Amino acid sequence: MRWEPDHVRHFRPVLLRYFRRHLQHHADAEDLTQEALIRLARSPARVDNAEAYVLRIASNLLRDRFRRDRSHHAGQHEPLDAALHELPSEEPASDHVYAGRERLQRFLAALDELPPRCREVFLLQRYEGMTYAAIALQLQVSVSAVEKHMMRALLHLQARLAET
Repeated sequence: MRWEPDHVRHFRPVLLRYFRRHLQHHADAEDLTQEALIRLARSPARVDNAEAYVLRIASNLLRDRFRRDRSHHAGQHEPLDAALHELPSEEPASDHVYAGRERLQRFLAALDELPPRCREVFLLQRYEGMTYAAIALQLQVSVSAVEKHMMRALLHLQARLAET
């Protein structure tokens, strides 16, 4: 007997009933039914008793599932959905968001208070990741001048952010 799509459609309800009798979750029964049908469709075997062959596939799948569950201690696992409400939220608390925004506003205001060249050196170093030598080359100043601008910027920002 060659496996045709009609055979697969015929055996789906049989397999589903079989797995539902042996498994607690309908989703597991659906999964194993699908797996059995895939194996059936791929099977090159020619058999005389198709129903017995299909149930042998189902029996083997079920035995494999029980062995895997036993070796993985599946009975001791708690479904994630049940414990999901107990997990802390990934969203920051509103007071942290507010405090972060306030701190950012203070930082930006303090940054705006810096002289333009000093602010530019700070941003190139901290946000563009440039070295002092690269900044000096780009702005056509000495490395010592870049160091002085950075020191001025850092001291100013530290003082302004420490005020509150």
